[in-house]
Amino acid sequence: MSFTVTTEPHENRQLAVTIKVGQERVEKELRKAAAKVANQYKIPGFRKGKAPYHIIVQQFGLANLYGEFIDDLGQVLFREAIVQENIEPYAQSSLEDIQLEPLTYKLLVPLEPEIKLADYRAMRVEEDAPEIDESQVDRRLEQYQDEFAGWQNVERPADFGDLLAVDVKSIIPGVDNAEDTVVLDETDWDITLDEENPMEPAGFDRQLLGMTAGETKEFVLGWPADSQSIYAGKEATFNVVVKSIQAHEKPPLNDDFAKLVGPDYETLEDLKQSIRDSLAEGERNRAESQYTNKVLDALVEASEIDFPPVVIEDQLDSMMQDMDQRLRQIGIDGVDAFLRHTNQDREQYREQIRPDATKIALRNLVLSEVIKQENFVIDDSEIEERIKQMLGVDKEGTINESNAALADLLRQGAGRNMILSQLLTDKAVTLLKAAARGQEVPATTGTDGASDPKETAAETPAEESREADSAA
Repeated sequence: MSFTVTTEPHENRQLAVTIKVGQERVEKELRKAAAKVANQYKIPGFRKGKAPYHIIVQQFGLANLYGEFIDDLGQVLFREAIVQENIEPYAQSSLEDIQLEPLTYKLLVPLEPEIKLADYRAMRVEEDAPEIDESQVDRRLEQYQDEFAGWQNVERPADFGDLLAVDVKSIIPGVDNAEDTVVLDETDWDITLDEENPMEPAGFDRQLLGMTAGETKEFVLGWPADSQSIYAGKEATFNVVVKSIQAHEKPPLNDDFAKLVGPDYETLEDLKQSIRDSLAEGERNRAESQYTNKVLDALVEASEIDFPPVVIEDQLDSMMQDMDQRLRQIGIDGVDAFLRHTNQDREQYREQIRPDATKIALRNLVLSEVIKQENFVIDDSEIEERIKQMLGVDKEGTINESNAALADLLRQGAGRNMILSQLLTDKAVTLLKAAARGQEVPATTGTDGASDPKETAAETPAEESREADSAA
């Protein structure tokens, strides 16, 4: 035999595999490598390809000859070894070490996770009832008020924050028969009275405070001698006529406001009830999502799960890829650009999200096992219905012609497997939540050989994520 294999189980579902290559196989590979080198390089004293083996070893070194074949041979031997030893790797193995004398490869092989599920049909998980209160309704109403707020004419005296339309003329009288200097001469000039950012000269805004629409006022203001203004050290007479005063106001909460928000609302109470219904629906969806995770976490906690570290690393890879795609969709140049902006590196961020990745990965593992045990059956009508949900339909319930080609892709190959995985996961989640609520759960619907295996054992959540990462 050209090689021997020894294995040693390690913790966390990993198998140490040692492949020792027979010397006869090594010599054969060395001489093949030497022949290749001899044909590629001119060796002094010999025609190309004619140098004897021992001369090539002297010229290039034994270690360099090993380098010509050691990686390729290792891959070949590993493939042969896992067949010989009936090893089924869960994911890509890692090369731990290579020794040359004798030629030995040491690898660490991740194995399929071992999952002993708790009795999920007997498991019960408390559920928190979704609740909303009137303060949430009030906040939504305030948001609508902010959305429809605008400048409204007011009859009261002017105050900070108001928008005034004024006619203003300001003159610095001439001295010794010199002409007057016109500082301002504006008609229908819009001024916002801003206490934090006053206009020049100092005091101008406050002179307008308390004025009413149609009122005229004359006053004198000056610029300090150390002012940066071209009028430093001078005083001017201001004549101001306030044409109108507007305040940025929210519309009052009444029936007219409800109609402003939407034509379906006749009264303010109609709008409030719609808000309550919307909030209740959102809260139900949020509570349902939380309950799903709560049930899965309870099953993880009660089950025995042994898995290789690559399970978590794969989930981290998937989350990093998802984040990269989302960032690019909003105009950020990927996850690396985000991390540079937040002064983090990839490893720091991976460690930051590792707890969440671990939760998700373990949930996927127990879901995968539930799917295997229940042997759910998915028929074509369920697949077609999911495709319609994804792509949308016209009034007749038919997929739009513009999406026909995409629908065909989803009916076969990878697209079909993706939908099968989604449907199988949905069935598993539905069963687990029903059992956790104490509802009657039907017996397993599938039986061995009941249908096409592709329709009952499609990629489970963990497998789908792992293969997607490998493809990437």
